[in-house]
Amino acid sequence: MESTSALARSSRVRRGMTISAFSLIFLWLVYGLDSISRQMIYMVLPSITEEFDLSPSSAGLVTTLIMMSTTLICVPAMVWADKGGHGWRRKYRHLPILIGYTIFTFLTGFDILTASLGGLIVLQVLSHAIGGAGEAIEVASAGEWWSKERRGMALGIHHTGYPWGTLIGGFAVSAILAHYGSDNWRVVFLYFPIPVAIAFTIYWWFATKRRYEAVIDGIAAADQTPPFVAESEAAQAITPREALRNPNIGVIAVVSMLAIVGYLGLSFWLPQYLAFVANFSFAEVAAYSVLFTITGGLGQIAWGAISDRIGRKLSLMIVLGWIGVDMLLFQFVDQGLGTLIAIQLFAGFAMNAPYTLVYAIAFDSAGNGSTGVASSIVNIGIYAGGFSPYVIGWLIGMGGGFDSPVGYNNALYFLAGLMLIALILTALFTRETVGWYLKHDKMALVSRASCGLGD
Repeated sequence: MESTSALARSSRVRRGMTISAFSLIFLWLVYGLDSISRQMIYMVLPSITEEFDLSPSSAGLVTTLIMMSTTLICVPAMVWADKGGHGWRRKYRHLPILIGYTIFTFLTGFDILTASLGGLIVLQVLSHAIGGAGEAIEVASAGEWWSKERRGMALGIHHTGYPWGTLIGGFAVSAILAHYGSDNWRVVFLYFPIPVAIAFTIYWWFATKRRYEAVIDGIAAADQTPPFVAESEAAQAITPREALRNPNIGVIAVVSMLAIVGYLGLSFWLPQYLAFVANFSFAEVAAYSVLFTITGGLGQIAWGAISDRIGRKLSLMIVLGWIGVDMLLFQFVDQGLGTLIAIQLFAGFAMNAPYTLVYAIAFDSAGNGSTGVASSIVNIGIYAGGFSPYVIGWLIGMGGGFDSPVGYNNALYFLAGLMLIALILTALFTRETVGWYLKHDKMALVSRASCGLGD
């Protein structure tokens, strides 16, 4: 009798895990395409710089305006999305957001609309603003198909949609530019709606109440902690103001901003350096400037899984220190293609990992029905770091312009310093949520209760 009961329980667990795994695959595709829509501006930036005759600081300002717009509607959009339901139900309010950023990405491909720099900026601002809300809802959706005990691993895998999605996008853009010529950079935006429509249609078909209930049943059979939303469908989400007062959300949002300053700063720095100092062709730049995303995805999966065991805060501190070292190493990428590849692959193991960890920390600390609000605040922190390209462009300009390596090196020192600040903030002003370090987190200056973790 006990054997039959054990087999039945094991079957429920396997069924739930299988459904969770498929949800992750489909949401990965959707998130990866959302990421590509927002990263393409970097991939074609050398072509834009030439067409509009931009200086380093003006090129940085353009990308800063576009990237910071990612935060414009994130919080109100997610407050609205949280009210529409959780888990499988999120697809109903996910759809209009996805349609919004897809349309404006597509319109960027029309010469008549982007003949002026102003037109290009307006369309990309609209695309990024809606796409930022898309990222928040995509991350929240992914987290709500998994138990708390497996959330770090799941979000780590899901967030590889940024490095690996953009890696695929980089090679696709490179192929398109090689075929049509770098002057026809707008063409890359015209292809975007096709894969988006396919990916989201599959997820829409998959995300049903029956499948979600099977996931919750499997989590219960495994004696794990269900998503907060599964505990009470009537749960009241915390307000954005309350979330900001929680150090594991508010301070983590600041840490997220500093981490993305490093990522976006490097995303701006590397294509310009390869094009104007290392003298690669623009098509080669589109491919060689995203090599760190190969190991970026591996790093996200590894650190997400590691954080489930040793702790998310501890993992985040290690990763931030790693990125600081990486920034200093990038000053040597002009030593040859082999060195460029090696440094990027080493950096990749840490470059994308912070975003998995900050989302997981915020989710662990948010409370019932509040993963959407928590993810939106972290998302605002992340894309508030969109000022990075302007600062990096200014530093490059002060160092002699696009053709001089001096400004590029100064920018790397600046980014390395920010990673040290982020590490200190994490150590002193957040609390561990899971894993081995939970009992050893002694240096924090904030209480567990203030972080939504009880006494």
